[in-house]
Amino acid sequence: MQAGNSDESSSADATGNITFLTPTADAVKILSLNDLVISLTEDVYEYLAKQYAILDDGHAENPLKRHRQNNGRNCQGTLKSKTHLDKMMGYLKYPPADTCCRVNLISSSVDEVVAELTNHLKEQNSNYSYSIKQHEKIEDLVVIRGGSSQSSTGMDELYLFNSPQKVSSTRIEENELQLSALKKRRGRGWPMTHRVVVVDRFCGEAVLRGANIFVKGIICADAGIWKGEEIAVYADIRLSKSKSLTRGLLLENYSGRCVFLGIGISCCKRSEYFSQSTGIGVRMTQTAGPPQPPLNGVLGGKMMLQNLPSIVVGKALDPQKGDAILDMCCAPGGKTSHLASLMNNDGFIIACDKSRKKMISVRDFFQSMGATCIIPLALDSTKSLLELQSSQCWRSPKEIVDAASSSKKDGLLDVEG
Repeated sequence: MQAGNSDESSSADATGNITFLTPTADAVKILSLNDLVISLTEDVYEYLAKQYAILDDGHAENPLKRHRQNNGRNCQGTLKSKTHLDKMMGYLKYPPADTCCRVNLISSSVDEVVAELTNHLKEQNSNYSYSIKQHEKIEDLVVIRGGSSQSSTGMDELYLFNSPQKVSSTRIEENELQLSALKKRRGRGWPMTHRVVVVDRFCGEAVLRGANIFVKGIICADAGIWKGEEIAVYADIRLSKSKSLTRGLLLENYSGRCVFLGIGISCCKRSEYFSQSTGIGVRMTQTAGPPQPPLNGVLGGKMMLQNLPSIVVGKALDPQKGDAILDMCCAPGGKTSHLASLMNNDGFIIACDKSRKKMISVRDFFQSMGATCIIPLALDSTKSLLELQSSQCWRSPKEIVDAASSSKKDGLLDVEG
């Protein structure tokens, strides 16, 4: 699953990371979302293809049993299963078209969240229109989808390009740059239509899910950017082994690989990107992915943004009122709070993580969601069994928690054992 020209290289590890075509060191490689390539090692690819082959083995009631009875004739992935796997991997490079808002039934309702989201998005004066509705099968899920997609994939047409396709009113004039700098900029492929900011990978992922850009996410920018200017936004996608960038770098000194994310309006001048510790640096007006609204901090406590697979986990567990549940690795707490919501706080949930720092943050999150049935513990769940001494009587989890005392340092319960 490698792709590239002879003078380029790509990289993958055994987990099958997304990798990108890369030129020689110290150069700049500018990609579009459509250029991204999923690369897997051969053994990982064959293993995944084999799993699809087993599942597709006649759609039997028990496909694994039938596969074994057939003496493993699908030991190697079939052409059909490999075609399906290739198709699935192709989808992985695009962000989802839907924004999933999981309703907190402890403090709100689906109808209330739909109504408030509708009003909120009307006030935003967005370039896009959005449909907001309850999910067909997951009752506590509200789905938002942009209504102005311009391609069969649901992506904005910008996903095909590695630079803006229109001229900004604030375009860089040739007389602003010295001849050497002008040649270098053009040679590296940066747009002449817009000044540029480069954000880190995590910020880039958030942008493709509808977020605006906070100043802390900006690592590199053109000189001369001013408030209100339309700028092009890129995300740095260097490999984890590559040397990290110094925040505040001028664009002319940038080297590495980046992908075009879209266009935004600068909310401050360049110097403030790197002198401020909080605040929005760029408000996105058009992204290369499907249109999604910025919802950071919107309807806090009443809903939370959560990926669909995470929401399905709670529905699959199907907790009932009065249940006792142990979450052995709960941070950051989204799925745990979902269980509390489904139980309407009528039950007993012990939420563990071995990181005390994470559990302090998770505890505050649970409180903001009104999830009073959750007991947060800083506990390595692999060591959570208490050895019963001959002189001790068996105690239920609730009795153990009730007997625990709170830490004077951070308020978390200290469970002895």
